[in-house]
Amino acid sequence: MFRQPKPDITASLTELLEELREGPCPTSGDQLAEIVSLVRPRGPDAPEVAESRFRQVLRLLGSRPDLARALGRYLATLLESRSQRLLYAESGVLDSAGFMSGLWRRLLGRLLPPAVDETFLRSLLAQVFDHPRDHEWLEAVPLEDWDALLQAIGVDGPVFEAARRKGRHELLEAMRLLSVRLAALGTEPALLRYMPALARHESPFLAQADEVRAFMQRRAAGAAADPGEDRHFEVLLAQCEDYIDAVRRRSREAGVAVDLVFVMARIGQAIRRLRVIHGALGGALEPVGTVARERVVRVFLTLVRQENKRHSIRDLFRGTVELLARRITEQASHSGEHYVSRTRDEFVAMYRAAAGAGLVIGAMALVKILLVNIDLPLLWEAAVLSLNYGLGFVLIHVLGLTIATKQPAMTAATLAAAVDGTQGREARLDALTRLAAEVSRSQWVSIAGNVIVGFLTALALAMTAGAFLGWQPVDPDKASHLLHDLHPWHSLALLHAAIAGVYLFLSGLISGYYDNQALYHRIPERLRRVRWMRRLLGEERLARVAAYIEDNTGALMGNFLFGCMLGCTPVVGELLGLPLDIRHVAFASANLAYGLQGQGFGAGAWTIAVSVLGVLLIGLTNLVVSFSLAMRVALRSRGIMPEQTRGLTARVLRAFLESPREFFWVPTQVPPPGSAEADGDARR
Repeated sequence: MFRQPKPDITASLTELLEELREGPCPTSGDQLAEIVSLVRPRGPDAPEVAESRFRQVLRLLGSRPDLARALGRYLATLLESRSQRLLYAESGVLDSAGFMSGLWRRLLGRLLPPAVDETFLRSLLAQVFDHPRDHEWLEAVPLEDWDALLQAIGVDGPVFEAARRKGRHELLEAMRLLSVRLAALGTEPALLRYMPALARHESPFLAQADEVRAFMQRRAAGAAADPGEDRHFEVLLAQCEDYIDAVRRRSREAGVAVDLVFVMARIGQAIRRLRVIHGALGGALEPVGTVARERVVRVFLTLVRQENKRHSIRDLFRGTVELLARRITEQASHSGEHYVSRTRDEFVAMYRAAAGAGLVIGAMALVKILLVNIDLPLLWEAAVLSLNYGLGFVLIHVLGLTIATKQPAMTAATLAAAVDGTQGREARLDALTRLAAEVSRSQWVSIAGNVIVGFLTALALAMTAGAFLGWQPVDPDKASHLLHDLHPWHSLALLHAAIAGVYLFLSGLISGYYDNQALYHRIPERLRRVRWMRRLLGEERLARVAAYIEDNTGALMGNFLFGCMLGCTPVVGELLGLPLDIRHVAFASANLAYGLQGQGFGAGAWTIAVSVLGVLLIGLTNLVVSFSLAMRVALRSRGIMPEQTRGLTARVLRAFLESPREFFWVPTQVPPPGSAEADGDARR
């Protein structure tokens, strides 16, 4: 394995420090940036090399006290000449511009780094540590080495006395700034909507600002730290966190908006930063010694890490969208519970629902073939195909029927919910294994209903049209094309099936999103107040309509937009000159029937076998892609890391080998009440 060389940086560093020693002390950060660039290791093994290079610096400063004094004087000058409060108060804390404005600002920051402003310490940090992974090698340096560096440059001595006073003052001002912002965030309308008690009673968000003001007055008067008063400040911050937790719980029932997620993320960051600053100021007025130096180093490393991630788009999404994603997947998990069969009656009912959907899909596949044969302009073709798919899927939902491939996006969220509510790794894996068997048998019976009945419906329509109407829906050329599109390796069927799998996953998110929006905006309650609807439908009918919309908004929108995605993809591919299309297992089975009938059932055995294999592989690809994406999002939205479910695949496989029947059929014996199995089902 190639290792990064460990060059001797002593000569170059000596030259730079001698320039600082001989000339007037500069206030620019250029020299510090050069020093850091010499020490900065590069490559994948940078953290390993960091300690070696850092100790080269320590050896040089230990052997040349004059250079150590020059470096200390330079750093002290930089700290004295720059405003520090914005660095302490804003670094790592989301600004108030909003999610989209923050996203745009980060995109711009990645393309055009901010200009250097010698007024602010934050600008110096961004100038010196301008590599996005600088924090990694800095954190790899042991704390003992950092302490040795601070002692070498005399951070506890008279050279840094003015810098220490300036730093303490700036920390107090940063604390004041943060407390005022936290008080303002606690009165945001988006927050008061969930917790009106914050407006009626004394708010801890406002009380903590008063406590910070009193803390600053005591420090200005030179008073020593009071543990009792410090504990009261911590109690107020804890109360603020309790309110935020209550809002999160309430959002599960009333929905949540991006703005509220953004506000709660900012509140959490402000509270954590206030604790850090309060802890840094909690000791003596002029902190010196090993403990104080270690505290300074830890704060410094935290600030560098946050400045390195200042323009990270990934961190912005992770920090602000997690709660919204959880809310959406929780809605999907509630819907997913309807796609899990645990009794014989549920199993049979699921097959009937899937078979009914197969009837509709057989007709939709024929309509799609006819629409394509009309050869409309591309825009109109996309519109009519989208309406065919979208309205067909909506009809399937309204009739209470089931599309098999819609299940994975829903059942994945149900699996994640089972992980979230089960304590202990072994118990968690046991619950997931049982639920995997239930999902498996529910899934295959739904696919069987869709595929078998869809195939038979398409075959019946084509044969009826030919026998009684003298009309062949599919001519031999079109039939050959339909069968070719099912070939698993002579066509792009599996790629197109993967695209459909992505759309299935997105439709699950869309369903959760619109369910959340209906709750958050209280659509059912607002519908009941529309006067003309009350006059037209009456109170009782309007209440039923509002209840139906509350329960089905997400499913209706998810199904319709899923159809739009299916209908637009071939047209978009043609416009872009790319081989884009979709393959859905239920429509593939119907196309197989139309293709066989169009050729007068003259296809060879090999062609039929390969086409059937293509249908099966298309279905498998639909399921694997949609389920894996949905499961990943559902787990991440709950903060569950992959290592927490490691070993699940092996456990499911072992359960399948021990009792394969349970993965395809409902057990004949139901677990008795009070048993471990029944308790696990109850928790789910």
